[in-house]
Amino acid sequence: MKHVLKHAALISALMAATSAHATNGYFLPGFGMKAMGMGGVGIAAPQDAISAAYNPANLSKVGMRGDIGISVFNPVRSASVGKSSSSGDQSFFGFDTASESDQEWFLIPEMGFSMPLTEQLSAGIAVVGNGGMNSTYLRNFFDATLNDTAGLGKLGVDMMQLLVPMSVSYKLNEDHAVGASVVGAVTRFRAYGLQNFRPISSDPEHLTNNGFDYSYGGGIKLGWLGDFFDDRFNIGLSWTSRMYMTKLDKYRGLFAEQGGFDIPENYGLGIAFKPTKSLTLAADVSRILYSDVKSVGNRGPSFDTDPGFLGIPSGFGCGGGGDPAKCLGEDAGMGFGWMDMTVYKIGADWQVNDSWTVRAGYNYGATPIKDDQLTFNTLAPATVEHHYSVGFTWKSSDSPMEITGAYMYVHNNKQSAVNQNIVGGVDIEMSQHVLGVSLGWVLDEGVGLH
Repeated sequence: MKHVLKHAALISALMAATSAHATNGYFLPGFGMKAMGMGGVGIAAPQDAISAAYNPANLSKVGMRGDIGISVFNPVRSASVGKSSSSGDQSFFGFDTASESDQEWFLIPEMGFSMPLTEQLSAGIAVVGNGGMNSTYLRNFFDATLNDTAGLGKLGVDMMQLLVPMSVSYKLNEDHAVGASVVGAVTRFRAYGLQNFRPISSDPEHLTNNGFDYSYGGGIKLGWLGDFFDDRFNIGLSWTSRMYMTKLDKYRGLFAEQGGFDIPENYGLGIAFKPTKSLTLAADVSRILYSDVKSVGNRGPSFDTDPGFLGIPSGFGCGGGGDPAKCLGEDAGMGFGWMDMTVYKIGADWQVNDSWTVRAGYNYGATPIKDDQLTFNTLAPATVEHHYSVGFTWKSSDSPMEITGAYMYVHNNKQSAVNQNIVGGVDIEMSQHVLGVSLGWVLDEGVGLH
């Protein structure tokens, strides 16, 4: 499995120059272009082979088909430290700078295949991006904040996560199906420009500038899909376990638990309603338990909770009046301070005629970043909340091919706070555009939404 996942990651790396921030925390808003056109809705709205990544029970509805797609992702993110625009709060060193992340274009591939094995049993496999985080600041503002030390170079992080759910579904009867997936996962990560955090790291040689490292692991996903009122109303449930991952050894002085970076547990409920034969309205509510993963959920530096030296809990040298247990890399080591996140999605799918289907959707999830935790989140400004999407599918009348497109606009959101320890005030913000296209080969059409 490790061999397969590493090659899948390398293929993804060739297709995508680097990873990027996703839009619900660091998770992608959805899997598959059809779902993205509906705001990421998918737990009770099976439409393609990739929909098993939402709910493995969806395989009972999609028939035999293959799907492959790619998205062009354009996140625009920036950060400023030293002087918050909201208050004018000045840093200890009187420093005031802003920087916009340099790299703004990324490619995100995805693919899936599904097939019925018997009248009751179906199977499928998908390869999807779970999400990621990226920042590339040409001006290293942590360098200047810490007394303008020269020579640290660019500042940033680069993380991607790839999931490979291998799924089966079983029809209990005509109206109910259950499904299960064994999910393989791989994470690729690097960090650079963090040299001035060496005094608060438990392992300074494994903190920054060590190139890419890979982490492997997996978990399980379980799902149920039920049809009611002559297939006019669907309900779906989906639960994904925590993905237990191997350590990022090259960065065991950065992430809590000596380089731990598991993928958090998540679960959700979906509904789909057909007021007419050609119109489907759908909604999902899902919960992502970011706080359970210590490298993500542990609190970072804050004046309010751990005064320490200049607000850094463990102080320079992991001492100096702070708590050594909170040094970077320790089990209780400082993290991003993310909260758990609830995501709401609604979408509509209208089959105009035998060839054309159009879609629209909306996705909302409040930022998981607490306002007193912005210092480290300059590296991961996952602030966006409101997502708007449209999409279409064109089906050929004389071939099994279909083409799907989707566009998502993610409104700019800014977070500002004062008293962010050594850096004073902090502003972080991001907006996004996502444009994607996929090809589907329908070999045996299932019932799906239509």
